[in-house]
Amino acid sequence: MYRRGEKEGEREREEREGESHTDAVQVLLAHGARACLQTELGWTAAHFAAESGRLSVLRLLHVHHAPLDKPDHCGDTAQRIAQIYGHKECALFLKKAEAECQAYRKTAAQKGIKLDEDDEEWSRDAKENTDNMNTTQ
Repeated sequence: MYRRGEKEGEREREEREGESHTDAVQVLLAHGARACLQTELGWTAAHFAAESGRLSVLRLLHVHHAPLDKPDHCGDTAQRIAQIYGHKECALFLKKAEAECQAYRKTAAQKGIKLDEDDEEWSRDAKENTDNMNTTQ
């Protein structure tokens, strides 16, 4: 059964592409990629997966305890990005996952477990940019 306006084989192609994205992310994580790293605008892997509706990638990031609730430079989380782009399943998943992230973070702090959630370089650059803006005003 096809969705309205969908061509034959389109859904199968989308599913294969989704699997290949998930496989690629799995390989990257297995080889030490840090899911907490941010772009200059503060986007994480979760923001990009949410933008493109990659629910399986979001699930994989969640299993690896990626910070799915981290806001970007404008304050938008991956959940908000999924809402903006109309990816309802992703937004619903992220709503639940954000609560689980916060609970896991709290438990880890209580047990003294260090989490890989901060992009030190991005934080340093953001502070430098803020300092520079303040000195030029």
